[in-house]
Amino acid sequence: MKRLDILLAPLIKNFDLEDGARLSRLKKNWYNIFHPPLVSHIYPLNFSEGELLINVDSPAWMQELKFFRNEIISKLDSYGVKSIRFRIGRVQATTYNKNSKIFKKENKKLSDEEIIYIENTISQITEKELREKIRTAIEKAVSSGKTRI
Repeated sequence: MKRLDILLAPLIKNFDLEDGARLSRLKKNWYNIFHPPLVSHIYPLNFSEGELLINVDSPAWMQELKFFRNEIISKLDSYGVKSIRFRIGRVQATTYNKNSKIFKKENKKLSDEEIIYIENTISQITEKELREKIRTAIEKAVSSGKTRI
């Protein structure tokens, strides 16, 4: 029996999916490659033709990272990264548990304004179960930071 990665590798290459697969693998291992406090301020956004675009959460961190460009590239070499670019952008919030050495994505707390918006949005839905599912979906989207109200 052949391993799945051996079977998928030619398909990924033929359909030009290599960059996306590498980015996905990189994101999965990101918190093991870099450590606090750095990992709280940077996150990979895009990978194309050997160049990795990294979001940085502040101009101060961006300036600091430029001094460590070569070290960062060498840590990412096994993922096919040959060069990196930085840009100011959203970075996933994380917390680090020292005991388990695990990073966990943080969801922000909802503001009073966001809670009122959600309640107003779902107030016209009469079916209780559907209303609660929609509330949960909106709360998750807003608290993840991917959706703004």
